[in-house]
Amino acid sequence: MEGGIYIEAKGLGTLIRKPYFPTENLLNAADNLVYVEDKNRKSLFKYWKSKK
Repeated sequence: MEGGIYIEAKGLGTLIRKPYFPTENLLNAADNLVYVEDKNRKSLFKYWKSKK
């Protein structure tokens, strides 16, 4: 892994990693990371559900 600071979220067998920039608020960046992943998963689930 290249040098730098990363935010990680671990849970339910997944690991999400995103670079952290010094201009970002740490708590907002972490919340946004989890929110975007949750939104993506819900969208994929709805798509999969509609195919059945």
